[in-house]
Amino acid sequence: MRLYAPLYEGDSILRPDATIGAPVRTVFKTPDSAPDFVRSNIQAEAANATALDLHAIEQTARAMHGAEVARLLKSAYTAVVGWLERIETQERDNFFAASANLSDLERRQRYWERTGCAHY
Repeated sequence: MRLYAPLYEGDSILRPDATIGAPVRTVFKTPDSAPDFVRSNIQAEAANATALDLHAIEQTARAMHGAEVARLLKSAYTAVVGWLERIETQERDNFFAASANLSDLERRQRYWERTGCAHY
C-alpha cells in the first residue's frame, strides 16, 4: 500500500481539514460539541403502544427455531429411509438377477415372498 503526501491544501489521509504545514495541535483539535436535542412527535400513549415486546419476540423466535429443526429432522429421516429402501431394492434385484433360469427365478421369488430375505 502506498501513501502519498497531500498535493493540495486541505488534502490529508488523516483528516479532510488538515493543511500542509499546520501545527499538529490545530489539526487534531477536537471540535466543540453541541448537545443534539432529539424531539419526538409521538405522544406518550403511542410511544408505549409501539414499545417492543421482547418476550413475544423471543417466544416467536423459539417457535420458529423449533419448526426449522423439526423440518430438518424430517428431511433427514426421509433421506435415510429412502437410502435404506434403495439398498433393499438393490439387494432384491441382485438376488433375482443371480438366478440361472426361469425355474430358479420362480423359486427365488417364492422364497423372497415367504421370508422377505434376499439371500439363502
